[in-house]
Amino acid sequence: MQLKKISPKNWLALAGIGRIMAIAILLPALYLQVTDPPFLSNFRNRVFDYYQQWQPREVPKQRPVAILDIDEKSLLELGQWPWPRNYLAALVQNASKLGAVVIGFDMVFAEEDRLSPNKIGNSVPTLTQSTKTELASLPSFDTKFAHHMKQSRVVLGISVSPTRSDVNNLGLSKVATIASLGKDARPFLKNFSGLIGNISELDNAASGRGMISLDQDFDGIVRRVPLANVVNNKIVPTLALDMLRVATGRNVITQANDEGLIGFRVAGSFVPTDRDGRIWIKYSPFDTSHYISAVDVIRGDVDPDKIKGKLLFVGTSATGLKDLRSSPLQSSLPGVEMHFQLLENILTQSYLFRPDYLAVFEWSGTLFTAFILILLVPFVGARTTMGLLVLISSIAVSSSLYLFSEFSLLIDVTFTLFISLILYITLVYFNYLQTENERTRIRNAFSHYLSPELVKRLSASPDSLVLGGEERNMTFLFCDVRDFTGISETFRDNPQGLTRLINSFLTPMTDEILRKNGTIDKYMGDSIMAFWNAPLFNKFHEEEAAKSALGMMTRLSILNDEIKQESEQEGRDYRALKIGIGLNTGTCIVGNLGSEQRFDYSVLGDPVNLASRLEGQTKTYGVDIIVGEDTAKNLIGYALLELDLIAVKGRTAAVKIYALIGDAEIRRTEGFQKNRSIMENFHENYRSKNWSVASKLAEQLKIGDPSLTILSDLYLSRIDDFQQNPPPDDWDGIFRATSK
Repeated sequence: MQLKKISPKNWLALAGIGRIMAIAILLPALYLQVTDPPFLSNFRNRVFDYYQQWQPREVPKQRPVAILDIDEKSLLELGQWPWPRNYLAALVQNASKLGAVVIGFDMVFAEEDRLSPNKIGNSVPTLTQSTKTELASLPSFDTKFAHHMKQSRVVLGISVSPTRSDVNNLGLSKVATIASLGKDARPFLKNFSGLIGNISELDNAASGRGMISLDQDFDGIVRRVPLANVVNNKIVPTLALDMLRVATGRNVITQANDEGLIGFRVAGSFVPTDRDGRIWIKYSPFDTSHYISAVDVIRGDVDPDKIKGKLLFVGTSATGLKDLRSSPLQSSLPGVEMHFQLLENILTQSYLFRPDYLAVFEWSGTLFTAFILILLVPFVGARTTMGLLVLISSIAVSSSLYLFSEFSLLIDVTFTLFISLILYITLVYFNYLQTENERTRIRNAFSHYLSPELVKRLSASPDSLVLGGEERNMTFLFCDVRDFTGISETFRDNPQGLTRLINSFLTPMTDEILRKNGTIDKYMGDSIMAFWNAPLFNKFHEEEAAKSALGMMTRLSILNDEIKQESEQEGRDYRALKIGIGLNTGTCIVGNLGSEQRFDYSVLGDPVNLASRLEGQTKTYGVDIIVGEDTAKNLIGYALLELDLIAVKGRTAAVKIYALIGDAEIRRTEGFQKNRSIMENFHENYRSKNWSVASKLAEQLKIGDPSLTILSDLYLSRIDDFQQNPPPDDWDGIFRATSK
């Protein structure tokens, strides 16, 4: 069995324009999700911020980290920053005595202390030489600071330079070596050109060195912090990581594979990171209880429990020092808070996780949801799929919140839901558009059968589509092809050709009816039934029906010329189409007739049947159009010839019938006036049984107009019969037809 080939056009029809547009939206969306441009990642980060705002990290009962804060109080009591470093020496000395595990400075000491005694002598020119000599003999504050650093465990801050390599690079050689487990981590870490370190005297006294530079996202919020960077091919740990190394006395080890960083190991603990060595900080709400004023420590006026056994950062919250950053929970925080949050994350093993496979999972979720919508929306409709979309959205949102709450996983479902909503709107819109197009197509299809006014009325008033009808005076038209059986025989080997012939006949005939505001009631093979004055009132319905009938005859002549030409081209016998048309006017019931299951807008009544019978008599009288008496009396000015007084088959009452020859222009011609005069004289003598005069008039009619030969011969035959078999004395001149 050979499968039928489906053309691209059919594939488009099968897929539907809505699905095609949805796929056209989906493909770029999937590409965006893979490439992850900055605007998209920034939006996703905002979503993750809401997660943290909804459920921030819980604060441990015993916080292992604290901050020695150079706050407004300290500046007010000890003076503006920078302080003489003997203050910092006292800070380190007292904090160590109180049991601090390690002290990390969120600052860089890149120059010597200008407030040291030896520096002051050189900067004040009015001092005597003896005073300068005495000051120079005093130990510098840097020496004092370095001395106390050696007695404690202090990690100094260093800063990386993203563009310049001509910075001091002090202390780079003394940065603790970080070992590698698996692949070399350096290709995956961010590389910097240079490093700004501390003066040698302080650097030599320090137990460690760590970066204080913080990465911030496009919107200025610090969400991810690198645990290490690379400077001149050397891995430099962040301040918090090196403080942890110093506190535990254990080396830091990187762990990486072919895809990138997996994390860092220190003191038996594993700190997971993304492929670039960054850790998502899980923030706890900002709380000043872990901030200890630096001046209180320097003066020894502090509760020892606040310092004992803790890792301490030295930083500033003073507004004037401008070390302020933003977090997902708060727009303005001291920069040292970020280091504090990072170290507390590591110590409490409270991490945010966003493994690389989650991006694939999110991409698959977008594809799956889109596939479901594209598949179902055109089939099951907007209401059901809206419920499905709400269900999917609810499951996605609740699942992502659950996974964040229970496992600290960062999953973004907003992009999937946004694209799903766009696809849903697109599919519903094009479904609606397709439905409207279908309605338009149906209206157009019905307009081939009904008058446009009816289609408009039915569209505007759907409740009119109920069973029932109304009485109305209407004009009816029946049209039939003569000798259609004989014509069909010429197409016995070409049924498609016969179909084309019927269509080419019905199309212009229908056009003439609809152009004259008629309504097609039905097609019956090669026959047409139509009516006027319904569904909308038409004061001139008889005249419009007559114009339509005459127009049909004109269009038939044009059609026969086309059929003749086609027959000659195909080498087929030419047979002209001939039709008969019957017109009649009367009161009928018109409306939606049928059953509760199916009904049609149609008519019932005797005038309808009479119109059909009159069409059948066109063959008998040899004319193209026969109109009933009630129609004829309203066709003032048209060329009408009285044909007979006839009682059609199945009807006892007689009706006077007329041949519709033409319009007013034909009526004014000399030939028609002569024929009408002959016919009037003929009927007067015929009904008076004056057979000889009637015969002469019939002969005269045939000679004068050969198109009336059949009519003339019909009456000559009747007269001959009456002469042999005279009608009764009470004969009324009515001809009672025995055939349709």
